[in-house]
Amino acid sequence: MISRIRGLAFTSVAHFLNDGTFLIFPLLIVYYEEIHVSDVILGTVAVLYTLLSGLLSPFIGNFADKTEKDSLLIMTGILLEGIAMVFFAESFRLLTYPLMVLGAVLLGIGQAFYHPIGGSILSNLFGKSSGRALGINGSMGSVGRSLMPSLVSLLILLFTALYGLLIYGIIMIVGATVIRLGLEGYSKTTRPRRPKEKLERQFVRFIILLGVMVFLRSMFITGITTFTGKYVFSIYHSAFLAGIFLTIGFIGSIFGQPFFGFLTEKKGGKFSFIISSITTLLFFLAFLFVKQFYLSAIVYTLFTFSAFSSFPVLLGYVSQVFPKTFVTVANSYVWGIGVTVGGALGNAVVTLLLAYDVPLLTSFILLMAMAFLSLLMTPLLPEKVS
Repeated sequence: MISRIRGLAFTSVAHFLNDGTFLIFPLLIVYYEEIHVSDVILGTVAVLYTLLSGLLSPFIGNFADKTEKDSLLIMTGILLEGIAMVFFAESFRLLTYPLMVLGAVLLGIGQAFYHPIGGSILSNLFGKSSGRALGINGSMGSVGRSLMPSLVSLLILLFTALYGLLIYGIIMIVGATVIRLGLEGYSKTTRPRRPKEKLERQFVRFIILLGVMVFLRSMFITGITTFTGKYVFSIYHSAFLAGIFLTIGFIGSIFGQPFFGFLTEKKGGKFSFIISSITTLLFFLAFLFVKQFYLSAIVYTLFTFSAFSSFPVLLGYVSQVFPKTFVTVANSYVWGIGVTVGGALGNAVVTLLLAYDVPLLTSFILLMAMAFLSLLMTPLLPEKVS
């Protein structure tokens, strides 16, 4: 078994690289529009890769729970994301539509791996104190999510979309190999083997309830963030400023994840989920009313502080109430179906409305209603499942 520090360090690097791809396609939407790819096609591709990621996640989580291949699986996911960047790069030179779709498919498959497996590794290594570890780990994911739009924008500015994305893809591929070596030796031997009987009914009810609430909340968060770059571009008319805005805006999630991880550990997952849901809605509502660039970015930072707390809050909550032998697969349902498939539907809603020339602002307000419905359901969540 590897040490806690080593496990946290290399899963954090993995989270950094994995979540660094989260905003890349939303950023690329701006650049694809410059070569006259339609909003509807771009929105459909965004739905494709998020949906694919969500649907595959439970299968990968179930496989991971039964095997000792966690480090190999994490490497595989990040490697696929790196290869996806290569296809996105080539799509700016030739065969734009086929290569863009192929890149999206590989990106969706790659993004299905890290979250349930990384959360399970930390829960196994840290036990009851995993909330803070998940928060620290999640903040590194947020650093990647915040930094990469500006890095990729700079690479594209310096080397063109083709070569900038190729460089980024190579960084991802090398990083995947480093992570595999760093997590070599991790074992689930401290966790009891999964029993043959099925999961008890009360845990199934809990995961369904939590999944529905997370699904609605994620429709809002993902649908908003996928098209934030486009929304900002429509106001300030600069692709480079859109990349800078996304970097500034996602700084909040770097600090939000450790905060909500600590809160989850101290006050419980239900309390943290409610607090983060309320503040997410309030800060985004404020964002819609602000039209000055830097002030808008600051308000959006407060939004991401609370909105992107799902990793420590949800996976910490699951680890608090779920049997340890089912943690990875439970994580994969909450994350894969709730967060990711919910997010895909949020993207689909915005895309459909764009096809009918409905303004983004109207779409955003509709998605806020979904998040408010999720918030109204939170009293139904139990503190414990027994």
